[in-house]
Amino acid sequence: MTLPSTFRQATLWLTLAGSALLAACGGGDDPAPSTTLSGTAAVGLPIAGGQVSVQCAGGAALGATTSTAGGWSITLSGQTLPCAVQVSGGTVGGTTNATAYHAIARSIGTVNITPLTDLVMAQLLGSSPQAWFSAPTFTAIDDAAVASSLNTIKTQLGLSTALGSANPLTTAFAANGSDTLDKLLEALANALGAAGQTYADLLAAAQANDYSAFTGFPTAFGTAWTALGGSGGGGTGGTGNLTVEVLIGGVATSSINITGVPTPANETEFCSDIQTDSALTGLTTGGGTLTVNSCSFSGGVGTVNATVKLTTPVSTSISYTVRYTYS
Repeated sequence: MTLPSTFRQATLWLTLAGSALLAACGGGDDPAPSTTLSGTAAVGLPIAGGQVSVQCAGGAALGATTSTAGGWSITLSGQTLPCAVQVSGGTVGGTTNATAYHAIARSIGTVNITPLTDLVMAQLLGSSPQAWFSAPTFTAIDDAAVASSLNTIKTQLGLSTALGSANPLTTAFAANGSDTLDKLLEALANALGAAGQTYADLLAAAQANDYSAFTGFPTAFGTAWTALGGSGGGGTGGTGNLTVEVLIGGVATSSINITGVPTPANETEFCSDIQTDSALTGLTTGGGTLTVNSCSFSGGVGTVNATVKLTTPVSTSISYTVRYTYS
């Protein structure tokens, strides 16, 4: 998926739409900050019906069940970041998922749970992520440590080009077979199979920070990645500037400019995640819901039509158009 990712698009969208709506309704108060953690649990295919468990530095443990697309969402209520996250059980392609995967949420927003995030945690902890999750502690787990662990995994396994600027922990994606992160997870599994190695072997290597048994893995991954049609991370239509506009009744009410954004190569790339991502279509804000009605992309302009329904402070339904102009 192009950058900004679906969740980043949703965040921009709702920030702009919320401001416009408050102005239209005469409201002047700042909206309450988001307290939701959400993401995708997948292994190249979605983990459906998986049990997501969240344990934070403070507050009660929380839980959720993944959708058939691997999506999940939990609203914090009195918990203190950071939070340890695990998915277990469920099914993958109709087969029972027997492996638990882990991640960490250091901020509100997207947190994916995949074999790749599990490897980052193993590298970070120097021990079993599953054992850590039984009684998580967060000493010395800061942003720099997480970034360093991710960089080690990328370098040792040859994932840097495929990932590009995407962060497997925090970049929203759809487990739909065409998303960059989803393809990468599939290529990771395929490369392990081709090399006659298992995920458990790789996890142990990350825990020990000893990849001597995986010196040939970057080549195996590259072959698997190419076979899936993979290329560099991000979009495939080049890089440029993006202007996001929110329109009500065809009149632009808000806009924001972003530089250095990969441009979608086609409508399928632009719309694929937007049409199906529960982080967008099921997102609620201010007591309301947002529903995507249509999506198109042509000539560097992506257009998404949606309806926002509010229940507070007044019950109302407003049609929005969000226009993404790449230049």
